[in-house]
Amino acid sequence: MERSQTLSLRERQKEGRRARIIAAAKSLFVEAGLDNITIEAIAEIAGVSSVTVHNYYGTKSGVLLALVAESDRELLETLDRNLADQPPDLVDLVLRFFTIICDHTLTHLDKSVWRQIISASVDGREPRFNKLYRELDFRLASVLIREIEQLRAVGKLADSVNSTHLGWALFNLQNARFVEFIATDSKTRDQALHDLRNDLLALLTLVITEG
Repeated sequence: MERSQTLSLRERQKEGRRARIIAAAKSLFVEAGLDNITIEAIAEIAGVSSVTVHNYYGTKSGVLLALVAESDRELLETLDRNLADQPPDLVDLVLRFFTIICDHTLTHLDKSVWRQIISASVDGREPRFNKLYRELDFRLASVLIREIEQLRAVGKLADSVNSTHLGWALFNLQNARFVEFIATDSKTRDQALHDLRNDLLALLTLVITEG
């Protein structure tokens, strides 16, 4: 019993250190940017050693990825909860999906941090970051594919529609609008939503049925 209690305490302490590291990194990423901070600076604010930060996350990009992973875990739960009531059509589904992502993004990480995340995901300097970021995208796209398949199953889409191919196409489309939304502080969610709606109405006329 004592051993199990000790292990539980150790796990709680470990999670506490992780939470402090993530909070410290988030504040530094906002203030200075990824290229201008160090593992040592993160460690100092978090109240841990730089060795601890390195052991948990490896590099600054690893810490940044942990921010994304934490955010995306919560986002997936929000998507499952808020998409539980089936949208009336495909356009509404994608717009709801996009709205949830935008709202979640601004609640958990601001635009300046997301710009660093997107930059780090494509610059090629951290292959591990690129791989795990793609895996996070895959999980998000899978939610959209699942919902599209449900629409097809109830006759809201043509039987010939490939849910996986369509899901990825629409995920990439909304992701492009998301990047535009993140790229500038002046772009509002409603503006991005309006642009995405126009995209969808222009592209989806042939696959949507009257059902």
